[in-house]
Amino acid sequence: NHYITYAEMLMPTANYWSVIHGSAPGEALQDEEGVQIMRVLGKNMAWLLKLVENGRGVVEEPAMEIKTKMNFIR
Repeated sequence: NHYITYAEMLMPTANYWSVIHGSAPGEALQDEEGVQIMRVLGKNMAWLLKLVENGRGVVEEPAMEIKTKMNFIR
């Protein structure tokens, strides 16, 4: 997720870590918590995409800033 935030990208989230568990075909569907997380993530992603599409040309994107570099040695 850090790469997405470093690139200043929008990132839809869920209500917990985006992980679902299973090792055999169909087994992941038995992970009720994981299935719920994926469902919430999908709904939030669809909502975010609709916001972006409906805001295009209406809401101005923020101007990019030149990255200030930090040197931890000084």
